[in-house]
Amino acid sequence: MALQVKSIPESAFPEYRQDIMFKAYKWDLQAGEESTIGDKTILLDRTEAQFLAETAIGLYQETVSLEQALKTRPDLGISIGISENMARALHTCAYEPKNHIRIMRFDFHPTESGWALSEVNSDATAGYPEASLLPLLAEPFFDGYTRYGDFGAIFAERLKKQIPPGKTIAYVHDTRIVEDYQSLRFLGDRSKREGYPSIYLAPHNVKWKDNKALQADVMFRCFPVEYLEYTKGVDWVRFLNTDTPSCNHPIALLTQSKRLPLIWDQLDVDLPLWRKLLPKTVEPWQAGHAEGFILKPAFGRTGEGINIPGVVLAEENQAILSAAKENSDQWVAQKMFTSKPVQSMHLCLGTFVIDGKFAGFYGRMSDRPKIDADAADVPVLVKNDEKEHGNDER
Repeated sequence: MALQVKSIPESAFPEYRQDIMFKAYKWDLQAGEESTIGDKTILLDRTEAQFLAETAIGLYQETVSLEQALKTRPDLGISIGISENMARALHTCAYEPKNHIRIMRFDFHPTESGWALSEVNSDATAGYPEASLLPLLAEPFFDGYTRYGDFGAIFAERLKKQIPPGKTIAYVHDTRIVEDYQSLRFLGDRSKREGYPSIYLAPHNVKWKDNKALQADVMFRCFPVEYLEYTKGVDWVRFLNTDTPSCNHPIALLTQSKRLPLIWDQLDVDLPLWRKLLPKTVEPWQAGHAEGFILKPAFGRTGEGINIPGVVLAEENQAILSAAKENSDQWVAQKMFTSKPVQSMHLCLGTFVIDGKFAGFYGRMSDRPKIDADAADVPVLVKNDEKEHGNDER
């Protein structure tokens, strides 16, 4: 596996960190007492980058097929942890894929036996400026390496194919969370350069008429679908039946659940990449006390609720075990892969795909084998191909 971890020069790091804040939309640089900006950079050989990009595209295609199959099976939606009301609403909603923009992020980790896949962020993904601007800020320090893919550019390209300029985009998010806003503000400023006015709304502020959003012509939602159902003042069924082009449409919830592998065999979908790359996944009660299995919440995000041995405290582990025992239909057990540290750091390469096209890498790094909210965001650069010139955006 051809990848390295190298540091930004110590003398240049203060200015680099400042540039990340003011040029790369990372206004919130802390998670508690930990900095979310690292001085490291992930360097990939081009063959590794191409493998991850092509694999993510293949996984995207398999995941779309899973969504289409699951839409006809509300009973299976319930079995993977979706509420009965939501599962039936997704089953009956009017969803035409070509009318919407679809984003997924697949998280890969280096191991002794190659790359392992931990999950797909199928619904409310994150890391847009990190996959667009961070590599540009790191490029000057690493001769022979460049950005590979550009999320912002691919999104703008897809937007122009779907919607004529002049139409307003509503970026829907939890307006109390600066991390969500800074990521969406990057997209809003990027799309504004293409001629699309932007507004920023909480879900309950979206008003509807005949299944169309009144304030905007396009919706970009960075608010988990499963939260819509329980958020006061939100007409969540309208989000499902919307005629307003969306990114992502709530259909994404069907493949967000980490319990998804439990029902693969009940669907007539060929999944060679998923089956090869995802560790064995079973019901919590099937794993029992079997060694080597960890627990994950079905709709957990940013590494929360995962009881990796030697990483979580005893009291946290006990709380996870109790929660999984009490509500096993909201949890899953998965065979743990052994993360291979690179220069003593554990890595995660989030690989973006937009409507079937590779759209960049989101790098995260930790000194422990758990990538969670405390992990540092780091740029990913790819070795130049001597036969090519300039940045390859695929």
